[in-house]
Amino acid sequence: MTQKNANAENGGIFINGKRQVIELLQKMDSADKAKLLRNLRNRNPALAKELTESCISFESIWDLDDGSLKTLVSQIQPTILGLALSLVHTKNQRRVLSLVPREMALKAFDIMQKDLTSNRNECFRAQQKVLELAMSLHRGRVIQFY
Repeated sequence: MTQKNANAENGGIFINGKRQVIELLQKMDSADKAKLLRNLRNRNPALAKELTESCISFESIWDLDDGSLKTLVSQIQPTILGLALSLVHTKNQRRVLSLVPREMALKAFDIMQKDLTSNRNECFRAQQKVLELAMSLHRGRVIQFY
């Protein structure tokens, strides 16, 4: 008899705990999320790693410290960086552009200044590429989320 069937026969409800924890983590502010994951990392490093990777999104990039963010964005082509930043709040655009070399910042800024309303899908794809690189660097322990 499976766990689900046993719970159903006993009048219980089968709950996917990891999925619920991930949803909860995604709604938490970054300070609380970091504290929770740090504490979990001490008790169960594998689970903490899995939960961290599951709740990382493009918006999580803005929680990185300047050193980690610089490491990440310096490995992105200026065109992709400009497309990805075009949909981001001005404060975060300035932060990123101040961390990269001037020539790269100018190229990315030129892309951001173009009318990209018809290319929103390209902008989202660029953000996805940035996120994939961030996940790769996180797995390689080059940068650390939370």
